[in-house]
Amino acid sequence: MNKILIIGAFDRFNYGDLLFPIIIEQQLKTYGQPLDLAYFGMVDSDLSDLGGKPTQNIQAFYQACNDGSTRANIIVAGGEAIAVTWNSLLVALNEKYKLIRRYQHHLEKFMDLNKWAKRKLKGQTMLPFVFNKTDFKSVDHVLFNSLGGSEIPEEIFTKVEGLKQKLKNVDYFSVRDTVTQQNLKDKGIDTNLYPDSAILMSKFYPNEQLQGLVSIAIKRFVEEKKGKYVFFQINRNHAKQKEERIASLLNAIYEQTGTDICLCPIGKASNHNDDEALQLVFPHLKGEAQFFNEVTVWDIMYLIANARCYIGTSLHGAITAMSYAIPYVGINVKKLNSYLSTWGVERLKAVVPIEQLFTQYQIAIDVPKQDLLESKRRQFAAIEESFDRMATCLFGT
Repeated sequence: MNKILIIGAFDRFNYGDLLFPIIIEQQLKTYGQPLDLAYFGMVDSDLSDLGGKPTQNIQAFYQACNDGSTRANIIVAGGEAIAVTWNSLLVALNEKYKLIRRYQHHLEKFMDLNKWAKRKLKGQTMLPFVFNKTDFKSVDHVLFNSLGGSEIPEEIFTKVEGLKQKLKNVDYFSVRDTVTQQNLKDKGIDTNLYPDSAILMSKFYPNEQLQGLVSIAIKRFVEEKKGKYVFFQINRNHAKQKEERIASLLNAIYEQTGTDICLCPIGKASNHNDDEALQLVFPHLKGEAQFFNEVTVWDIMYLIANARCYIGTSLHGAITAMSYAIPYVGINVKKLNSYLSTWGVERLKAVVPIEQLFTQYQIAIDVPKQDLLESKRRQFAAIEESFDRMATCLFGT
């Protein structure tokens, strides 16, 4: 039995993070090997009602990595895992600790917050998701899947001793965009460039299957609209004090194209807070606008898969659109821009500021379906190649 420990930020509701273990499991099953999979976050969690995988906590992870009776392989599942500090995880997990965030830069002059948070969370490695097999007794390989690092802070390499060497010694290291690859290459770290593994979702969850997983209200909405709606999402930081302007641009889509607006949060975790932003946009919308707030992974996937267009700040919102060959408009987020510039179709290779939302929507819906399908095919072929390389490490095939 191949024991595989899959670790990531699956212990809170953030669509992209919840997708990683789901897709990794589905693709690993295609190799026909016996699997013993276990999922880990920082804390015990069970988001299975929302489509996520239940997680064991970080102490259980260390125990599995040092269990002398069985050998294991580790997959760091994806996302911005390199730059995640113990401090940033504690902020996300602890409401009281979140209050000190505004004083963080001041406090860091007097103490190492990462070390303090590491002690608090009982961490055993310098960063939560950066380690290799030499850190554990019973691990054969450590694989980094679909990592992003377009915004890796330069100072992390000076603050965290030995980080560069640690990353060099990972057994398999794939990154999802050219900016991340270049950032790491500048530090002498070689990586493999492949798309985000979540791109495979439509392979395992075609529309017919999703229909049976979504809520009745969302199934009914999709049936009634027949693709004549835009899926819109935005995080709180990008929407703050612009809610009425955003609504007026969305209203222009409705008034000029007869396309209704569907609002739906993709990230409710700390630093995303889509639901808070959308609650302030919704009252200003015209037509038969809908706001679905309480949603599962499957609801989000199905709404995007059947939309006229996806518009938003979420990287995995755009990747979902790509997977189902739906037009997409990315709004001004650096990691989303890095991904679109690497894998996007020609006319949609960059994010736009909010003010250009309507103009870019018109461009997006004009992109030939064939171009969207070709982009999907190219990404599928590439990520399947990446999984083949991981399978060689995991199964020796």
